Formats: sequence, C-alpha cells, structure tokens
Amino acid sequence: MVSVNQKLNRWTDSVRNYLFASPVFNRESRKTWGIGDFRREIETCIQAPFGEVDARSRVAGLGAAYLALAPPARLEVLRLLVAEFGIDGTEVDACITAYQGADEGTRDRAAAALREAVKPRRMALLTRFTSLSDGVKFLVDMRSQLLGSDDPALKTLDADLKELFQLWFDPGFLDIQRITWNSSASLLEKLMDYEANHSIISWRDLKNRLDGDRRCYTLFHPRMPQEPLAILHVALCRGMAANVQELLDVTSPMADPEQVDTAVFYSVTSPQKGLLGISFGEFIIKQAVKELRAELPDLSTFVTLSPVPGFRAWLENHLEEQDFSRLPFAVASLGTALDSIARGERPEWHGEFANLLQRKCLEYLTTLHKGRPINPVTRFHLRNGACIQRINFMGDTSANGIASGAGMVVNYGYNLKHLESNLLRLHQGKLAVSNALLKAARQAGLEVAQLAGV
Repeated sequence: MVSVNQKLNRWTDSVRNYLFASPVFNRESRKTWGIGDFRREIETCIQAPFGEVDARSRVAGLGAAYLALAPPARLEVLRLLVAEFGIDGTEVDACITAYQGADEGTRDRAAAALREAVKPRRMALLTRFTSLSDGVKFLVDMRSQLLGSDDPALKTLDADLKELFQLWFDPGFLDIQRITWNSSASLLEKLMDYEANHSIISWRDLKNRLDGDRRCYTLFHPRMPQEPLAILHVALCRGMAANVQELLDVTSPMADPEQVDTAVFYSVTSPQKGLLGISFGEFIIKQAVKELRAELPDLSTFVTLSPVPGFRAWLENHLEEQDFSRLPFAVASLGTALDSIARGERPEWHGEFANLLQRKCLEYLTTLHKGRPINPVTRFHLRNGACIQRINFMGDTSANGIASGAGMVVNYGYNLKHLESNLLRLHQGKLAVSNALLKAARQAGLEVAQLAGV
C-alpha cells in the first residue's frame, strides 16, 4: 500500500518536473533557449502530462522562443524536430505484425493502430498550434523558411506541413469576402503590398481598383482572419478587355455596372509563401463567378486577362530568319521592335509583326511537354476548365510585360456550361481553344491534333 509520504514525494517530484519543464521557470537566467531546452519542451508539449491547457501555454512559449532565435538556430530546431520526433520503428513493426495476424474481428482495430504508429510524433506538436490565435499563421510562416531547401530533414518537415495544410485549408473551411474602399485600412494596405501582377502605386490607384465597375474578392481562413490567402481583382466591362494599361487607367471613365456584360479577372494572387502548393485560384475564381452572377444577372462572359510568363525567352529560341521575311528587320532586332511599339509608335510593319507574335504565342501556348502545356498560367486555367479564348498583341506594355511575355496577354474563357466538358477534354489530352484560335492554328500550319474547338 502506498503511504502518505510516498504520495507526497510523488506529488513533489511531479511539481518539480513541471517547474523545470516550464518555459517561464528561471527565465531570467535563460534568456535564449538552447537545443536541450527545445528538446525537453517539445517532448512535454507532445505528451501533455499536465493537460491540454498547460500544453497550449507551452506551445505558445515554444513558438515565442523559436521566433527569438536567429535563422540558422531556427533551422537547427527544425532539424531536431525531424531527427528525434519521428516514428517509432519498433512500434511500427509490432503494429504490422499485429495487422498481419489479425482476424476479421480485429483487423480494423489493428489497421487503426498501424495508422497511428506511422504518424510522426511531431505531428501532435504541429497540430497543437491550431489552438493558438496566431498558431496557424506561425506554421505557414515557418514553412516559408523551408521552401527550396536541399536539406533532407527540412524537406521531410515541409512535406509534413503541406499534408496538414491540405487538410486545414480545404475550400470548405474558407470564406470569400468582397473588399471595398470602406474596408479596414490594414486590409487595404495588404492589398497594396501583396499585389504581385500589376503594382498598385498609390491610394488613388487602389481606389480605382475598388470603384463601382471593379470588384475585389479575397479568401480567408477562420484561423488567419487578417491574412488574405488569395486576392482576385475583377473589372466589369462591355466586351473582353485586351490591354492591361487601358484597363487600369485611373483617368478612364467608370462603366455603369448595370450596362456591362463581361467580367474580366485581371489579377489573382496567392500572397502566403508558406502555402505554396495549396491551390486557391480555382476556388476563388469560381466563387467570384457565383457572387457576380448573383449581383449582376446580365453578365454573360467571364474571362481573364492573363500574362504569358516565359514567352519572350521561348520566342527568342524559336524564331528563324524566314519568320522575318516580310519584315524590314532581322531576328536580332526583336527587342528594338518590341520597345518601339511599347512606346506607342505604330510603324507600317506593325500589323505583320503583330501577326507573327500572335502566331508564335499560339504555338507556345499549345505546345505540350509530357502531355501538359509548357506555360504555367495556361496549365492553371485549363486545369480549372477554362479555354484559351483570345491572344492579344501588346496587351501589357510595362517593362515586365515586355521582358517576360513580349507584351502578349491572353483571355482565358470561363464558360460555365463548358467547364466540365473542357476538363474531360484535358484528361483526354486535348486543349480547349476558341474556334477562332483553332482556325488560326490551322491557317498557320500549326499542330492541331491536341486542340479542341469550343
């Protein structure tokens, strides 16, 4: 029988261990945690011997101590997490043996035990961060430091976090919100900071993008309520827009939303680097279509105004002298020709040059590698069920637009009646293009076996 003194001694040992493990114990003499402190605290957070409330407090202290470290020291903590808090191979072997020997009545239970055994112990720690107000954002930012690393341990942790994020950021958990000029100042500042496609250069510029003939939608997660996961800018027009600069001109008159027939998605941004590989673009575009159709039932056309990154580099490697046989300059003068037209000049060879670049751009967009378009933007939109609707010459005359896409922009069409059939075509190796582009491809002598007109 356990004596009163023995019980008291056990309680005393328990309190001593608790205080020793606590992040606030002796904090004055331990300004910065060492690797041993992290090892001990991680173990305590995983086991939670003093309950969930205590574990939550410890996780918060652990996160604060991690953020206090310099970047190299942070990476050492992450390597520790992978090296010492993975799976128990002995337990896995035992669970495999138990599953193999299980009968019908115990097989499901044995399978559940095996699933639990192959789950790294560190996953319990990572999951506890969701109970903190900024815990999910903390993990997203932590993953951003892992991306691009060649360290096998960091790649392993990156895969763990991505697996969790794919569950946590499922579209069913996300909220779409329309942002207006009356939204909070902090959110408006983030719109300016996060815009990755067409820089917002002033408050006047931002106000123009939130005006009556504009819409801005953002996705939020309940555990990251102040951080947009995706931002979509929309312009309401009559007919398809073909030029970014004209679309964003702050001096252009505002269109009457009741008279427009086309919604142009001209910028979609995913600003959270730590959520790379978690796709929000398809969801926000399709949700925006629903919102717009509910607000403006007369809208009949939904298209993008998208860049063509990588086209300039591809073009320079796929031009031949014969392509310039009807132009008064050679391949070497491509850059000069682009710059002159971008400045607003309109030489007599303008039309012939436009035909050449539109033909080459169509070839680029419909070129496949391992059954997929080589252009990432094309892959993204076709994977959403869109089609390549129209190619626009000198649709982006900004310095980046000329350098990256030779000034070309593309309208990808989102016809709600054709989204599913376009996806089916894509699975069959066919790229959905407008009938006008299919005709142009045939006239140019391009390969059309992989194209389907819609």
